[in-house]
Amino acid sequence: MIDEIEKKAIAVIAQVFETMFFTPVAVQQGESEDLYSPIKSFSAFLRGEIGFEGKHCGTLILSVPVELAKTMASNFMGLEEESASDSQAVDMVNELCNMICGNLFSQLDKKTVWNLTIPQTREVSGQAMDAGNGDQAMSVRFNAEGYPVQLQIQFTPAA
Repeated sequence: MIDEIEKKAIAVIAQVFETMFFTPVAVQQGESEDLYSPIKSFSAFLRGEIGFEGKHCGTLILSVPVELAKTMASNFMGLEEESASDSQAVDMVNELCNMICGNLFSQLDKKTVWNLTIPQTREVSGQAMDAGNGDQAMSVRFNAEGYPVQLQIQFTPAA
């Protein structure tokens, strides 16, 4: 199940980042460099979370460097380069979580009704980006023009 979700998640993220925010992404594999540019280090990230219920239940978590979130918000809203405010960057990460989660789970199972919670985003440190991986989770890292982006999906065990 997790392998299928991971493959779909990679495709959905690539499509959403490129078509909605004009930001190409590549899956980061280990410490290797990829086609876009080397991964930079960042101290602050916006971490968006959205819960989902349906055939599977859990939380989708997306971590994006604050600098990239502002650039993507500017691209999305057609603003001058990097003129998006902090609140606009947070709103963009919330909407990004909504787009990714909605597209991902509707593609995985078109018959299931998926209920999504209202996304919530907060600023976290770079070390917090890796927190929370467990047995019932998947994690994929991306390189978005040199910026590290991480998607985690934590599944709630069936009761």
